[in-house]
Amino acid sequence: MTGQPTLAVVTGASSGIGAAFARKLAALGHEVLLVARREDRLRALSEEIRRTGASAQVHACDLSDPEATRRLCERLRGEERLRVLVHAAGFGVTGPVGEADAERLEDMAQVHVNATIALTSAVVPVLRRAGEGRVVVVSSIAGWLFGTGSATYCATKAFETSYTRSLSRELGGSGVRAMALCPGYTRSEFHDTPEYADWDRRTVPSWMWDTSENVAEIAWKALERGDEVCVPGLVNRLVVFSMSTGILGVVRDRIRRRGPRMRRPDASGAGPADRR
Repeated sequence: MTGQPTLAVVTGASSGIGAAFARKLAALGHEVLLVARREDRLRALSEEIRRTGASAQVHACDLSDPEATRRLCERLRGEERLRVLVHAAGFGVTGPVGEADAERLEDMAQVHVNATIALTSAVVPVLRRAGEGRVVVVSSIAGWLFGTGSATYCATKAFETSYTRSLSRELGGSGVRAMALCPGYTRSEFHDTPEYADWDRRTVPSWMWDTSENVAEIAWKALERGDEVCVPGLVNRLVVFSMSTGILGVVRDRIRRRGPRMRRPDASGAGPADRR
């Protein structure tokens, strides 16, 4: 392994926060393993990274598929150069329970919950053996929120945050750090899906939005400080702090009602949400 760069794995690397982390980690000198469903997007990003003089590999994988997740985890268990995992894959499904497509809700839970467990279970032993490493799970401030039309999304994000905080404490003294990243509204392709076609971004004030690049930069600094949770932005931190009163759930519902209602999926499940 002499002379070989360490390896960083980024899921959801085809866009948004995942792509921003991939660029960041490549700039830090890691070889980057790019993971997402859209192989064409991954190959374009890998070429971009290679043009900077860094190294990148592509592993097309749909983390809502348990078998595909198992194969990825089997690969990662054998990667002794592995030092970083950023699990940024995720997507949103809207609609009340009983009306939203149950299969798509289960797919979302598979990515946010089961894949999080599987990936960290595969990677952590490698990092422990190395005596160093970093794990970032991209959750959301939604893990502190509640509201109509997003029960499963909020619950799965609450899991990601709680799980990663516990993991951080389990890893104490090992040289390995874990952190839950909980951004708010982030400019990415997350809302560029048929399901959100009738939703107007302007219903959310411009000052509540951040960029994927800024979120990734803030998160990496927080991880290096040893934080177990990172909530980028003062407004988002106030949202999280204020959730103990319950008032933010009411405000969130009012914001959602200001714009047209979310489009509900048809019986065929057409219009899959973007999985970062």
